Order: sequence, then structure tokens, then C-alpha cells
Amino acid sequence: MLALNTNSFFKNKMQFQKILFLLVFLGFGLFVRAQVKPTIKEFTIVDEDTIILSKVPEVEILAFKDYDEKLRYYILKRKVLKVYPYALSAKVKLEKIQIGLDSIPKRRHKKRYTKEVAKWIKEEYTEQLKNLTMSEGRILVKLIFRETKITSYELVKSYRGRFNAFFWQTLAKFYDNNLKAKYDPVNDREDMLIEHIILQAKLEGRLN
Repeated sequence: MLALNTNSFFKNKMQFQKILFLLVFLGFGLFVRAQVKPTIKEFTIVDEDTIILSKVPEVEILAFKDYDEKLRYYILKRKVLKVYPYALSAKVKLEKIQIGLDSIPKRRHKKRYTKEVAKWIKEEYTEQLKNLTMSEGRILVKLIFRETKITSYELVKSYRGRFNAFFWQTLAKFYDNNLKAKYDPVNDREDMLIEHIILQAKLEGRLN
């Protein structure tokens, strides 16, 4: 039996995470199709002033279990606000990539286009992703699922193949990560806190 020595692959956890999430981001171009629908804002007139009507998402008031959870919440909040823009940016980029792929008729030209996009994404995200901590990376995996409804494992599998996806998933577990992680704010306490953080930040105008 071969022993997997992770130190022979990566000098440290940060290097591993950079490579791992680049693989995830490079897999984006194969999935999501852009669906942009025009919206018509409702309005009312009060004293000759036009007032736009908009539904504001409800945010429940949190009841922390104890002081430690309250402390963890504020630590989690800082991390979520840091990585959430990456998930949004990834969603926008993969929609544009899919539009580009749809406009290319020949398979070999699609492959060439995908390689060019992969090179660009690598150059764009390398410096940013290597600055994430392991816990921030774990949160990003969940937020990627929140925005795309696709696990990072499926993204890697589509781009690198089933064997490579299995390899990276196995290696990710050495660093307390899981590429198959989904986002479940109903049944998972941490995900519920993350959802509260996102909705609250949107109400405050800190997130789009």
C-alpha cells in the first residue's frame, strides 16, 4: 500500500489551498447558463413623489446559545464578508464563459477557448486565493454551492475528470475540507449563521 505523504506535494497548507481553489474556479465554464430577466419595479406616488416599492428580505433576530457562539459568529462574519465576493464573482464569470462556449460551434475550438479562459482565471485569482485561510476556503466551498447549486467536487470532476476529483477530495480531507460540501441553512447551524450574515449585510448595503 502506498502512503500518501502530503508534504511531498505541497510545502504548506496555503499552497495546497491555492491549487485546490484554482481547480474549482477553472471548472466553472462547463455548467451555468446566464439567465437574465428584465424586472419592472412597482412604485407608488405620495405627495407627488414617486416611491419605488421593493421587498426586503426578512432577517430573524439571532439568539446565541452562549457567549462562545456569539464570539464565533463575529469571527465567522468577518470571514464570510471576505470570501462572499469571490463566490459572486465566480458566478458572473462562469455565466459569461458559458455564453462564450455556446457561441462556438466546433468542439476543438471550445477546448481551445476553455484553455485560454483557464489561463486567464489562473492569472486573475492566484494572488487572491493564496491569501485565504483554510477556514475561509471551507466557507468559500459552501458559498460556491449557494450561488451555483453545484458542489466544488462536481466542478473539478467536470474539468479534471472523476479520478482527479477523487484525488483532490481525498487530499482536501487532510486539511479539514470537503469539496462535496453543500449549503444547508435550514439544518446546519453554521450555514444558518452564514445566511443571516449575508442577508444582514445586504440589508445594510455591504453586499450586493
